Amino acid sequence: MSKSQKTIIACGGMKAEFERLNPADNGIEMHYMPQNLHRVPDTLRKKLQETIDRVAEDTETIILGYGLCCNGVVGLKAPEQGLIVPKVHDCIALYMGSTEKYRNMFSQNPGTYHLTRNWMDNKKDPLGLVEHEYKRRLGAEDARETMEWEIKNYSHISYINTGTGRTEQYRNRALENARQFNKQFMEISGDDAFFRKIVHGPWDKKNFVHIKPHEISKQEYFLK
Repeated sequence: MSKSQKTIIACGGMKAEFERLNPADNGIEMHYMPQNLHRVPDTLRKKLQETIDRVAEDTETIILGYGLCCNGVVGLKAPEQGLIVPKVHDCIALYMGSTEKYRNMFSQNPGTYHLTRNWMDNKKDPLGLVEHEYKRRLGAEDARETMEWEIKNYSHISYINTGTGRTEQYRNRALENARQFNKQFMEISGDDAFFRKIVHGPWDKKNFVHIKPHEISKQEYFLK
């Protein structure tokens, strides 16, 4: 069995953005992980390591569709061929196309709670969390109060429009989140430039961390 040239291990939350680039047509193996693993970094690290170890023998290059992600990639051991990881703190920079665009946005509106189509599809927006998770555990009144407390330091709720799916529906859902929690709404145009780099390269050292064979990933690599 011949090795694939590239294997990408990515968060399932970004599947639509990756699939529109037709990675399979370029002979790229895609492995999508469950979306919410970053909420428990130790679990994310464990699952990523298991997947890396499993695919390593059958591919020449492994790239992650993850950033630092709450330190979930810290402590990963690179396989024989090394490991390439986007040099970003979280997926928002990927959706926006570059770390520069993300930093500019953050400097202008630091208190922004970002939503994408996938977060809303999976009921992980504030309204979705209240209705589908918090109410069940806490009851209606406490569910609402808990979410209000969690996002009290945010002034804006944004919709990052990547041009995938039913954009008007997602825009309206994000607007309703902003209205319900008394936040200002903003829409941000997404950009697939970073996704294209993950899929096709180049994996330049400005935008990607290159972890050497058998080396352990460290947080400092993402902060330089």
